[in-house]
Amino acid sequence: MQFKRQAGLTMVELMIVVVIAGILAAVAAPSFSSLINSMRQTSAMTQITGDLNRARGEAIKRNQRMLMCVRGNDTTCGAGTDWRNGWLVCYDEDQDGTCDATSAANPNPIVVRPAINSSLTLTGSAAFIRFNPSGTQGAGGAATLQLGGTWSGATTITASVAATGNISKTP
Repeated sequence: MQFKRQAGLTMVELMIVVVIAGILAAVAAPSFSSLINSMRQTSAMTQITGDLNRARGEAIKRNQRMLMCVRGNDTTCGAGTDWRNGWLVCYDEDQDGTCDATSAANPNPIVVRPAINSSLTLTGSAAFIRFNPSGTQGAGGAATLQLGGTWSGATTITASVAATGNISKTP
């Protein structure tokens, strides 16, 4: 009678594989969190520039002044230059620097953005950025929004709106 030798892993071999996998995961985790933070920042800046372009386009289409402003709540602009709480895109036909009252024909604000991720910072040169019916900033001059991060090695991305209404971002 012959016995067949059983094939498989011993407990020691299995434990060695688990330890090696744990070491590799520990080495990969920091670079993975950096990738996640970078993607959050890129996504937020894409949303910001998209909303700036929408505000400019709506100003031209509606032939009236539009604002992108610090979010005070879901219907009114706030104050200050800290944009982390979110922002609104709304029309400002009476040109008083606030969102006009909503109506059945014209819901206002057009866009309501919630607070950004807590690992990001967003500051502006003013509490609102306006676009005139021609799509320009007019006498308000240029405006900027700077998006940074709270993690080590974070870069700052700047969205700039020129007096002419041209929107660009750097880097």
